Amino acid sequence: MAAEKYPPCFKCDCSGDDCRRPGETVPYEWPELIGVEIMKAKVTIENTNPNVTAVPMADCECIHTSQLCCNRVWLCPDKKGLVRLKPIVG
Repeated sequence: MAAEKYPPCFKCDCSGDDCRRPGETVPYEWPELIGVEIMKAKVTIENTNPNVTAVPMADCECIHTSQLCCNRVWLCPDKKGLVRLKPIVG
């Protein structure tokens, strides 16, 4: 799995904006990145929320991601290598 190359998962029971702590201004969801090239989306996410690591996934791994990680954003590509699902923390 691609996640093995990245820092350990900080498990949580939230996803997206539900993970935001009171007073935080960093994004936890990036709907505007749907259709953007995967690596460009990764850079954007990590620059706008330095608390997370964006992880490009293989298409077959995007069907169901069972781990909720407060420090991770799973990036699911389409056949052209563009983001196909809204990137969210968790």
